Amino acid sequence: MMISNNNSESSNCGVEYKKLIDSFSEKIRIKDHCINNNNNTTNASTETKNNNNINNINQDVYTITLVGNGSEPPFNAKGLVLPSLGTLRIIIPAGLEVASYNPQIYTNYHHGIDPTSSFQRDKFYIFHKGNITGYNGNNDLIFEQKIEKYGCFDYYVEWEEVVSKDVKRGELGTFQINPMLKINQQLIPSESICLQTFLTKCMGSINQWEKHIEMASKLGYNMIHYTPVQEIGESGSSYSIYDQQSISSKIFEGMSTKITNEDEKLLALSSFISDAEKKYGVLGMIDLVWNHTANNSIWLSQHPEAGYNTDNSPHLKSAVQLDQALQEYGKTLFGKEINSIEQLEQVINDVKAKVLPPLKLWEYYVLDVEKEVEIFKNTYFSSGRSKEHISSSCSTFSPSFLKNIVSNPNHERHEQIKSISKNGIIRAPSYERYSLHINLDYTYKILDTSATFLNNTTPEEQIQKYRDLLSIVNLEIYKEFDHDTEAILKNIFERIKYERVSDHGPKLGKITKSKPLLTSYFTMVQYRDPLANNSIREIPLANNGWIFNHNPTIDFASSESRAYLRRDVIVWGDCVKMRYGQSPSDNQWLWNHMKTYTQNMARIFHAIRIDNCHSTPIHLAQYLLDAAREIRPDIYITCELFTGSEEIDDIFVKKLGINSLIREAMQCGDSSELTRVLYRYGGKSIGSMQEPPLSEYLSDCCSKNVGGITSSNNYSSKSLKPILPPALFMDCTHDNETPYQKRTIADTISNAAIVSMSVCAIGSTRGYDEIFPKTIDLVNETRVYNTDVNLSTGILPIRSLLSKIHLELSCNGYDEIHIHQDGNLIFIQRYSPKLNESIFMVAHCSFSIQQQDQDNDKELHVPCKISQFLFGAKITNAHINRNDWKTNTSKLNGIDVDCEVHYNDKVLNQFCQTHEYINENGSLCTTLKLSNFRAGSILFFRGEIPKSNIDSIKKIESFILDENKQLSNSFDNVDLIDMNVLLFRINEEEKQVIGHGAYHIQNPVGELAFCGLQGFATVLNQIVKYNDLGNQLCENLRKGNWAMDYILGRLDQRVALKSVKQWLSQCFDQLKQLPRHLIPMYFYQIIITAYRVAVNKSIEKMGNSFVRDSDSWFSRALAVTGIQFFGVSTPLISNPNVLEGVKDREASLAAGFPHFATGYMRSWGRDTFISLRGILLVTGRHQEAINIIVGFGSCLRFGLIPNLLDCGTKPRFNSRDSVWWYLRSIQDTYNCLPTEKEKDEFLNQTKVYRLFPPANYISPISTISEIIQEILQAHATGIHFREPNAGREIDDRMRDEGFNIDIDLNLTNGFLYGGNRSNCGTWMDKMGESTKANNYGEPATPRDGAPIEITAMLYSTLSWISELYKLDKFKHGGVEIKKSEAEINKTDILTYQDWSQLIETNFEKYYYVPSSGDDKKYVINSNYVHRRYIYKDVVGSANIFSDYQLRPNVCVAMSFAPKLFNEQHANKCIDIIRNSLVGPIGMKTLDPNDPNYHGNYDNSSDSGYKPTSRGFNYHNGPEWVWCYGFFLESIVQFKHFPSISTKNHLINSLLTKHKLYIENDKRYSLPELTNREGSYCRDSCDSQAWSIATILASLYQLSLTRN
Repeated sequence: MMISNNNSESSNCGVEYKKLIDSFSEKIRIKDHCINNNNNTTNASTETKNNNNINNINQDVYTITLVGNGSEPPFNAKGLVLPSLGTLRIIIPAGLEVASYNPQIYTNYHHGIDPTSSFQRDKFYIFHKGNITGYNGNNDLIFEQKIEKYGCFDYYVEWEEVVSKDVKRGELGTFQINPMLKINQQLIPSESICLQTFLTKCMGSINQWEKHIEMASKLGYNMIHYTPVQEIGESGSSYSIYDQQSISSKIFEGMSTKITNEDEKLLALSSFISDAEKKYGVLGMIDLVWNHTANNSIWLSQHPEAGYNTDNSPHLKSAVQLDQALQEYGKTLFGKEINSIEQLEQVINDVKAKVLPPLKLWEYYVLDVEKEVEIFKNTYFSSGRSKEHISSSCSTFSPSFLKNIVSNPNHERHEQIKSISKNGIIRAPSYERYSLHINLDYTYKILDTSATFLNNTTPEEQIQKYRDLLSIVNLEIYKEFDHDTEAILKNIFERIKYERVSDHGPKLGKITKSKPLLTSYFTMVQYRDPLANNSIREIPLANNGWIFNHNPTIDFASSESRAYLRRDVIVWGDCVKMRYGQSPSDNQWLWNHMKTYTQNMARIFHAIRIDNCHSTPIHLAQYLLDAAREIRPDIYITCELFTGSEEIDDIFVKKLGINSLIREAMQCGDSSELTRVLYRYGGKSIGSMQEPPLSEYLSDCCSKNVGGITSSNNYSSKSLKPILPPALFMDCTHDNETPYQKRTIADTISNAAIVSMSVCAIGSTRGYDEIFPKTIDLVNETRVYNTDVNLSTGILPIRSLLSKIHLELSCNGYDEIHIHQDGNLIFIQRYSPKLNESIFMVAHCSFSIQQQDQDNDKELHVPCKISQFLFGAKITNAHINRNDWKTNTSKLNGIDVDCEVHYNDKVLNQFCQTHEYINENGSLCTTLKLSNFRAGSILFFRGEIPKSNIDSIKKIESFILDENKQLSNSFDNVDLIDMNVLLFRINEEEKQVIGHGAYHIQNPVGELAFCGLQGFATVLNQIVKYNDLGNQLCENLRKGNWAMDYILGRLDQRVALKSVKQWLSQCFDQLKQLPRHLIPMYFYQIIITAYRVAVNKSIEKMGNSFVRDSDSWFSRALAVTGIQFFGVSTPLISNPNVLEGVKDREASLAAGFPHFATGYMRSWGRDTFISLRGILLVTGRHQEAINIIVGFGSCLRFGLIPNLLDCGTKPRFNSRDSVWWYLRSIQDTYNCLPTEKEKDEFLNQTKVYRLFPPANYISPISTISEIIQEILQAHATGIHFREPNAGREIDDRMRDEGFNIDIDLNLTNGFLYGGNRSNCGTWMDKMGESTKANNYGEPATPRDGAPIEITAMLYSTLSWISELYKLDKFKHGGVEIKKSEAEINKTDILTYQDWSQLIETNFEKYYYVPSSGDDKKYVINSNYVHRRYIYKDVVGSANIFSDYQLRPNVCVAMSFAPKLFNEQHANKCIDIIRNSLVGPIGMKTLDPNDPNYHGNYDNSSDSGYKPTSRGFNYHNGPEWVWCYGFFLESIVQFKHFPSISTKNHLINSLLTKHKLYIENDKRYSLPELTNREGSYCRDSCDSQAWSIATILASLYQLSLTRN
């Protein structure tokens, strides 16, 4: 539907002008911007009902994710705005506290309630729950509600505490939906508003109004802002309303039918506003004035309680006395003038000497000391008074203070004075003179506990001490009075100076009754008091005003403020300030009066401007706006906010549901500031990031995982974020200076043109277009607007064009903007992504006469072809000397100006010349050479990208929508190692494989975290988050195609990625054709689509339903992150006989990035097998897990597997625990295989080619079963060897003894003991590096003896093998052991069952640290115990103290061998661990109470302090993330809960920080470790395999565990 053209004027404007106007009308596509509402209603009441069933509800889903404990609104409870009607989804993430309490969300949005019922802000309804029916502890709780009404609404979470049964309520959150305006039932975007302000009192009678409206409509205005239409007070000010419920009689003067009845007035006004919409397409906005009423309002004498008076606000008594005295003094100066500072200073001296002293205002401040002393005499010594006694427990002061009393009694006195001044004085509610009194209870308590007051003193002495105390307290109050007196004098001085002396002030002249020395702060009303026999008394009512830089949330007329006494208020003498109280019950008549007023206006007008909103009590404005929305739900709300703080602005906006804030271009002091304001309140930058359309495949993925796929946000929904309130951008408001006053007449056009290009509602004031020379006097003006204005003269035709341009921009989706400022030239481009077209404007600002000859002939570069010049214009002459605008006493007229306007190509040579060229990127551009483009000139033209570019955009969009499923099908033959290449690979890995690494761009982005799509996606997601088009990646994309070529080039590494490359290549071929400024946005859409499909396909390819079907996005995220670690880089084993014929036999598992990516540092036995369960087994990658087991098994030697593999060329066998992680991984792999056949084949048919076969082996081939038996037998026999190649060649830090490896079986308890003080055989393997600190070559944590996790894994392996043996699935039932030292050649068989039983029998006895009373039952050396109810970290170390240290290794033991633990002991230990070792995302590696604890790791610091130099404390405090997974698993094993959902919830609550971390991490991962309390550790790996693996494995175990 097209907007009808009401703007065409007579042919006086010319044929070209009319054609141009018509062309705009033809282009405006409102139907493309919003959906028609087919309900053809005709009146406000019908409209109200139909608004309860608005049809323009889109399918968008908007989300609010709660934070904190799950009840706190995000972004510090800032207001959130839904861009349109749709579905609101409120999410309580799994694990947040209240999620487990069956929470319910309540809102005062009343969906499904009787549409005729009124909205009640304090009445809340259940916010409907979404598609999730219950909480199982893993799933986010989702609450959904269709939002079908406009307005501002609140919500909160409510839940019941389990133990106390108390009902708790969370913080109030808000959401609002800005209304879509309708003109004659045609919906229009709110930014299409073109508003014009009229002073109602200058419009004449209503029978003349139509001419004004018709004129405004022809100028393109579609909304009229009317100042108040009510009867105004005696001052004549438009905003001093005499009666809020009475329409001004002057409006109806001269009508053929006399209208006096208020109902008739309202009906007539309503008919006019309705007709203005029907006939001229113009809506109405009304000013609402709630803060004050005219000082002569008749109802004030009937309801003085409506204002602040000395009855209801007795704190004003002193201010009234001062004001009356100043008024009396002012009368003595009648007839005199104050023209100089000298005269003014004489007045101030008079006030200081003659006016203030007789008032004795200090009496309103201070104590009457003698009166208080009399009270003291009569009460303090009374025998019936309960007295305090001196003791440290009850003293008002601290014990340390009391100790100092004797030596420093003056200090006690000072503290007494301070305490009494702060808490020991109270003000009587009467606020009379000397109404300040002592709080006797508080003060006597101080005195009763004062040694210096009581000791060795007589009552007379105490009375004198009391008098002295009060005198000093009074002294401080006198200082406060003196400060206020200074403020009084200063404020009086500044006010008189402005009004009578300053050049920029009104210079009021002689002092008279009508122009007094000082405007009175109070209005006196006559009140007939029914409580005093209807006698009449005079009541002072506080006048309204404003205070510079005042906090608007504080009522400056309340008792919290002394503003009226200090004369801080710049007062309006014609307006009485309203006093509402906190609710209608505080002033029922006033609230009802203003509600009726508000609703009367809401019935008539489409929009409201709140006058003085910043000083309107928020609770009152809420109440009245709710009343307005009750009448008209889609009413539009705007206001000015002079709070001086965006934070306070936000409070008003969110509480009131304000739809726009009025901003003004004329307030900008120069071009730079105007440009900044345009950016600040404008739209998105051109080329802004937009979410791509979802293909059918991705839509299906989202619908299956409503709570998010691999992040907390489902990308089919839109997460709400705080935004700046939209602006209603005025070129000039009705109460500020005009261009003629503030800048130049020439700037009238350029200023209006700049405003018309802004991405928001715009406005002007009547008189701006007619060039009124100065602002209309709101108070004293009596003339009326001219109804006979020739619209073809002056700048009026230009205004029509500007209005049409703004309407087209708003309705056709020109939502993006670019602004370039060069001196006083402002160059603006508005771009429509829907139409791929631009409208440009160049304006030459004219801020001053002095600047008019600058910037006339500059060159501008247009980033496309100029398809059509629209027009150019400037004011050429202003007839300032014509006197009509000065002398007309009945009509308001402006200054006549001559304008030069050129249309279409006629602007060439008059304003500019053009030259087209192809830029360095191959795009067609235009140079615009300005000529004679004088200050005040404007130029408009259209630009478009070539049709071929538009075709390319359409093809890109088609590829993204993937209707032929080319993209989704391209992953059919892709496996997860292919995905490792496509998505991940870090710089070092890529370099090793193909010779070059990650994509690198300018700092601060620098080298991307990954070579694959994840590297780009991480940066792009940050760009999208903040629409950061200035990011270096965007700049790189705009400059060249390098990123696209890089992405395609690297995909040749894997044949299976050929189809993916083909899809990307097709997209990039089209992308390269686009203008460079559009490339970042479409690059984002292409990459993020490919990335999302790849991620979802990766999940589908994981052979475990736990990952695919998990309720938790976090589980899927961990699984996808795990892909980055397992890939082809440094070969697992270089010998080709190992894993011969296996696909991707070289694939290995990196320990972490970036430190352990390639070379000999990539594959670590311990890291690999701690990680294998989570990275490969939980994700269903069984064969790849087997390949890893075979690869490491090939290097088995001495009964150990290597810790540092080094491709099997120079493996190191220096760890005692790696082999047990290896055996545990074999056990886990066996248990994960789905069939008995596969399990048997794994153990007995998997071939392991041995690189170091034992001497007695006939064949170099072993089976997994044989590997297991060899390991167990070696440990049973004892392992003793010196590392091959021992010395500096393999370790330049190790002491010689450290190369000796010894492990022995203790047949007494079944434990394996090993290691020595010079090596560290477990994961806590830090070797000292500082010669300065004398720790070089010394292990920080040797853990020699029997570490608890090795004992647990030994037991786990033995128990498993024993069971297999019983089932005839393992052919060995035990190991050979020597009978005794004497019978060295004789052996016995130690069965696996007996060995495991031996460990089980002795474990608690040796490892548990009981209460002191039970030490005899355990193997305990109580001299070394420093914490009870824990398990030893090691048994039998040379340093006995270290045995008793609390470390997280016990969690591994609990997870793998729960049968070893007494359940009660384990539970208590877990509680201690949670309280002592658990950090935000990692586990402290040592008890913080341990003297060796140092929580911050810095490997580069060589301070000389032994415990920390060169990172010696690596495992003595810093918080390692991989241990956290086993902590969670220990909870899974031992903790019991009422239900499995409760257990799930606890685990998720412990993972909230991990979720936040992984979503914001550049590698989408978790780190190796953190420093104390989760702080960043720069020496940590950014991404560590075992950190991801153990947490994912714990979640998998949780899914398998029944409560």
